[in-house]
Amino acid sequence: MFYEVMGPLLKAAAHPVATQNAQGDDVDRFHAQRVAQMLERIGGAWPHLFGALRRENEILAEALAIDPEASDPEASDPLAENRRLLVLAEQTMATTDNADTRRSLRAALAETAHLQRAALRAGRQAR
Repeated sequence: MFYEVMGPLLKAAAHPVATQNAQGDDVDRFHAQRVAQMLERIGGAWPHLFGALRRENEILAEALAIDPEASDPEASDPLAENRRLLVLAEQTMATTDNADTRRSLRAALAETAHLQRAALRAGRQAR
């Protein structure tokens, strides 16, 4: 329930931040508008972030030839798993001489970046 409510709460926080600081000087108003814009975008993207993270982990594991059935204590925490996979990808890129492995990892990283952009774009469109 917490994760479902967080996005709408962040979006709802944007309006009071922007309007409450409307009486300040130009710098205060500018900063308030930027914070409000960030809250709105993060709130809009929130529902898409967890699915994107899960898919990113799948893509990275596949590119690194990690058996998805292999049990890993980090796997229950998708953020920790993502961190582990990114570190492994970085280590692999730094140590491998295999051009196909490098190409596969670059493609996987490009695909994960695309997923992140799509989640953020969905947040901007959810206004």
